[in-house]
Amino acid sequence: MIKKTFYNLPEEKRQRIISAVMNEFSSSATEKVSINRIIKAANISRGSFYQYFDDKVDLVEVLVKTFADISVEGGRKALEYSNGDIFYTYEKLFDIIADFGRDKKQKMILKNLMKNLRANDDLISEYLINRFEGLAPFREFSNRFNRDNLKYKSDEDVKCLSQILTQVLKNSIFDVFVVGMDCDKVRKNYLHKLEIIKSGAVIDNN
Repeated sequence: MIKKTFYNLPEEKRQRIISAVMNEFSSSATEKVSINRIIKAANISRGSFYQYFDDKVDLVEVLVKTFADISVEGGRKALEYSNGDIFYTYEKLFDIIADFGRDKKQKMILKNLMKNLRANDDLISEYLINRFEGLAPFREFSNRFNRDNLKYKSDEDVKCLSQILTQVLKNSIFDVFVVGMDCDKVRKNYLHKLEIIKSGAVIDNN
């Protein structure tokens, strides 16, 4: 796991290491990621590297946390702006994540990570099975969703709704970053799916 010494580093040095990790993952498939190249790019020693990280798997966590922190902050703002509207929040989460793709480096990182999620890459699998906490910051959202206009209001119901929306979001993001579909078309289709979920698919004849 990422060690406290990494988070205690001066901001400039920590960001330099993060940048080196991002550069490596943007230019290499995950199974070919090189610690030596990261060390050289970040201008740190091998000993220092292992003071901050246990292994390559921690580097995946660095990336996930970097993207997750940005997404969570955007999600919080969307929640506050919309008074806890779950559908507005998920609409904005798509926009936040899709916006990563405007940067070529970030787009390639997400493409490599997501592609290898489907390919069962050893590095990704080890992280997901044993260390993944990337969605932990999003759990706070469930308690902040406004339930006044929801048909189903219990904690379990809201959790199920959030899980459904998260899966729809993940599929759409995969279409953008891995399949390479046009982002505007994917967004339009994504919003249509949100609308179907929001309104329901069954006609109420009563």
